[in-house]
Amino acid sequence: MKMYWPVRLIPFAAFQFIAALAVAQSRPMGTDVSSYQPTVNWTALRGDGISFAWTKATEGTYYQDAYFASHETGAVAAGVMIGAYHFARPSDDPNITGANSADTEAQYFWNYAGNYVTAGGGYLVPMLDWEDPGVTNANLHLTAATLSAWVNEWCMDVSNYARANGVILQPVIYTGTWYSVPGTYPGLTTAVTNWPAWLAAYPYCTGNACGSPTPQTSAPSGTFPWTKWNIWQYGDTNWSGGDSDVFDGTTNQFLQLFLVGSTNAPHVLTAPAAMTVAQGSNVTLSASASGGPPLYYHWQFNGTSVASVTNFDSSSAQFSISNAQVTNAGVYTVQISNAYGSVVTAPAVLSVTAPLANAPGAVVAPGGLIDFWTGNGNAIDIVGGQNAAPANGFTYAAGQAGMAFHFDGSSSYLTVTNSPVSIAVPWTACLWVNRQQTAQTSAALISDGTNTLKLEQYNNTHNVGMTELSVQDWSFSPAYSVPLNTWTHLAFVASGSTTTLYVNGVAQGTISAAIPLGRKTLGATDVTGTGYVDYMEGSMSDFLLFNKALSAGQIQSIYNAGVGGLVEAPQFLGMSPDGNGNVVYSMEGLTGAKPYIVDYSTDLIDWSFLLNISAETGTAQFTITPTNTAVFYRLIQQY
Repeated sequence: MKMYWPVRLIPFAAFQFIAALAVAQSRPMGTDVSSYQPTVNWTALRGDGISFAWTKATEGTYYQDAYFASHETGAVAAGVMIGAYHFARPSDDPNITGANSADTEAQYFWNYAGNYVTAGGGYLVPMLDWEDPGVTNANLHLTAATLSAWVNEWCMDVSNYARANGVILQPVIYTGTWYSVPGTYPGLTTAVTNWPAWLAAYPYCTGNACGSPTPQTSAPSGTFPWTKWNIWQYGDTNWSGGDSDVFDGTTNQFLQLFLVGSTNAPHVLTAPAAMTVAQGSNVTLSASASGGPPLYYHWQFNGTSVASVTNFDSSSAQFSISNAQVTNAGVYTVQISNAYGSVVTAPAVLSVTAPLANAPGAVVAPGGLIDFWTGNGNAIDIVGGQNAAPANGFTYAAGQAGMAFHFDGSSSYLTVTNSPVSIAVPWTACLWVNRQQTAQTSAALISDGTNTLKLEQYNNTHNVGMTELSVQDWSFSPAYSVPLNTWTHLAFVASGSTTTLYVNGVAQGTISAAIPLGRKTLGATDVTGTGYVDYMEGSMSDFLLFNKALSAGQIQSIYNAGVGGLVEAPQFLGMSPDGNGNVVYSMEGLTGAKPYIVDYSTDLIDWSFLLNISAETGTAQFTITPTNTAVFYRLIQQY
């Protein structure tokens, strides 16, 4: 015997809710996606004002969307509330109950998506996508009354599955105004109007125009058979690649109607903020949430627990780090939970800057060095000032020496923030890389969206290569694939009409082409109009860019330095007489950085400027005529 719950019941419980969530001046904006959008930058969408989404889980009893889980977890991690939807196929399963029915499709959906429905927190109620084009008026045995009974059966089944797991909810029905009105299709009747209505009526806008605030004051052209609409799909595309949606009400009303657990479930108000701090600093990360007390805050660092679950009756919590070190650099999140569910905050990257130092065996960089990302706990370019900003699943990991950039292969990347221009031929790029085979069709090292250095070339060749968008994908000849989980040194040298690949200091292969070196993103490619693709999975460190073609000997020297790497901090090498009563001081530092500043002092307390010396080649000298007064010299190179 079935238990029917056509009206949504909300259990009484005390809850906290911050008024800032409900912005009366605008209606909440959302999107819906499926495998047609395999990668979605949820963090960017959240920043653009998208607060809710639904993603496809199943279709009929034969299809499960492969990107469903990554969309669900990615959205919640970014602070976007998300639900699962099922594409109904009454043309394949026309019965109400029994075999090939609404019951079998409801069970198929629940078996695949039920865990997300009952998780609460940032998850939304299920949606039934009702637009099967196989059901037309040519199938007269499927009348509007029969199809309405099919809709009710599926929704009540899913409601009962949820209730059996302690969750009371009411699914939402999505359909188009061209489909719900009897005509070409049988349509629906008022029997379905106990369920919330999500109506598609477009094209209202296309592409980036769907970011317009106009839907805040507009409405769909019709709502049959409902007397009002709850969600309106006003555009068939938007900047996410999915559809454009708006809720007719406030954020608080949206939560009451669609959030699993209603306003009793945890909802993130403020996530930890990204920070860049100096080594040795004290750091405090904060988060706050609404929801029924008590709230539990569980802090994680790079996915590993760093603070035990603590029972908080307040709506906020903090996590402190004393004397932060480079090893503390990485991604911090908070899992917030209560009796109604749990939610994870958007990731916050902590970067740590440490004084530059020279490791044993460090070598001076060749001339022409214009960019140097060490990856040692921060994304600062210590030569050219082309600092980078992390996004999504980016973090730091143990490097070939020190720390390294780590990319998750599905969403993370670094964006160079100072609007860099591409580097014309000739150029050289060197780096250490530890490859983990990406699930993408290709993986980028560095790119500007047009010109890309590839760690793994299209289409799943896994070979190192280069790409010029809409022109050609090149792999080196002979083909070379970086071994998995092994630190490997790569150097690319573009000169004339040829690009040469060096592996661990030795020439490996060539390409009969030379293209400009793009330097807008690291670890992914940002293709205008498409979004981010070519996500790299693995780590990289000590990324060097030169505006000249290095020689084979220079590349061998960089590789031979191994964990010593390049000289980064200025240092005196020694002093010697010149035979004329003078003393010559020798020094070395970072090639191509700002000039050396030499200060002097007689008491090691008060310092005065002496001279500037060019650092173009990394090594330099200056001559002093000794006096009877003891003098101390200090060497500075500012980055």
